[in-house]
Amino acid sequence: MINGKRIHGLDALRAIAMLLGVVLHAASGYRVEQVDYWIHDDQYNNIVFDFFYFFIHSFRMPLFFLIAGFFSRFLYFRSGEKAFIKNRWRRIGIPFFIGLLTIVPLSMLPFNFYTFYYKQHLTFDIAMQKSLRQLFGRNGTAHLWFLYDLLMFYTGVVVVMRLRSIPFFEKIFKFISERWDTLNLSKYYWIFLFSIPLWIILLNDPLLFVRSDTELIPSHLSFIFFYGYVFFVGWSIQKRMDVLNILVKKFPGLLLLGILFCCGLFYIKMEVDWESNKWLYYTCKFGAALQVVLLTGGVIGFFLRFFDSESKLWRYVSDASYWIYLVHLGMVVSMEMMFFNTPVPGILRFLLSLIIPVAISFLTYHLFVRYTVIGTTLNGIRKR
Repeated sequence: MINGKRIHGLDALRAIAMLLGVVLHAASGYRVEQVDYWIHDDQYNNIVFDFFYFFIHSFRMPLFFLIAGFFSRFLYFRSGEKAFIKNRWRRIGIPFFIGLLTIVPLSMLPFNFYTFYYKQHLTFDIAMQKSLRQLFGRNGTAHLWFLYDLLMFYTGVVVVMRLRSIPFFEKIFKFISERWDTLNLSKYYWIFLFSIPLWIILLNDPLLFVRSDTELIPSHLSFIFFYGYVFFVGWSIQKRMDVLNILVKKFPGLLLLGILFCCGLFYIKMEVDWESNKWLYYTCKFGAALQVVLLTGGVIGFFLRFFDSESKLWRYVSDASYWIYLVHLGMVVSMEMMFFNTPVPGILRFLLSLIIPVAISFLTYHLFVRYTVIGTTLNGIRKR
C-alpha cells in the first residue's frame, strides 16, 4: 500500500506476469532456435518469436518473484508467522502438490507424445501408449517450478525471521536495516549495484539468462540464487515504499535503456560467438543483468503510473490468471501439434494456439473455479 491506498498497479502487473507466461509458451514452438525441451513447428518459424521470447523472458519471472517478495513482507508483518505460513500453504503449497499429481502429468502428455512420435518416429499407437504410461512416471515440476521455488523462499523467510530472536543475528539485521533505510536510491548508479549480484550468479550459468529447473532435486542452483535474490529485493522494497515512487518517475528511461540493451544482446546472441571470448562473455553477462534490472524496474513503474486506479476487471483478471497459468500448458502444446502438416497459415497457428486455450481457461475459471473450493484455495473467497 502507498499512503494507505491499495497498489492497484501491482494487481494488474501480477496478472500480466502470469498471462505473459502463456504467451511465451504459445510462441515457443515457432522460434527459429530449436531446444530439446520444447516442440518445434518445422513448417513455420520466425525470428520475431525468438526476439519476443528473449525480451519477455528477461524480466517476466524476475518481475513475478520481486512482487512475491514484496507481498510476502507485507503479509508477514501484517498477519504474523502462523498466519503467513497458513496463507502461503493454502495459496501455494496445496496447488503445487495437487498439481504435481494432476496438472503436471496431463501437461506433459503432449510433450511426451511429441518425443515418441515426431522425434523417435514410433507409430502413433505405440507413441500414445508410451505417453499414457508416462502419466504415472517421472514428470518433474514442469511449469509449476515457480511454486516450488516460492515454497523454498517462504521457508527461508520463516527461518531468517526466527534468527532475529538470537542477539548476534539481531544486531546484523538491525545494522543492515538501518543502512537500507538511509540509502538514496534515486541515483542511477544503484541500477549497477543492484545488477552486480545478478551478474555474479549469471556467470555460473552457460546461458545468457538464467534457466529454470523443473526437477524436484535441482540439477543446478544458479536459478534458485537468481530468483532468491530478486525475491529478497522485493521484500526490501516493501520496507522502502519510496522506491515505487522513484520507479514511477524514472520508468521511461529505464524501459528505453532496457529495450536498447535487449536489442544489442539479442543481436550478439544470434550472430556472435560471445561464449568463446572471455571478456565478451563477462560483458554480455553484465549486460544481461542490467537488462533484467532495467526492464523489471521500468515495467513496474509503467504499471504503477498507468494502472493506479481501482479496476474490477483487472482484479478479476488477476484472480483468473493464476488458474489460467496452471492449466494452460497442455492445451497450448496440443494446439500447436494439431496444426502440424496442415494448411493453416503460420501466424494463425500462433494466434489460435494462444487464444483458444486462454478462452477455455477463462471459461472454466468462471464456471467451475471462481466460486468453488478451488477458487477459494487459489485466491480467497470471492462473492458473486
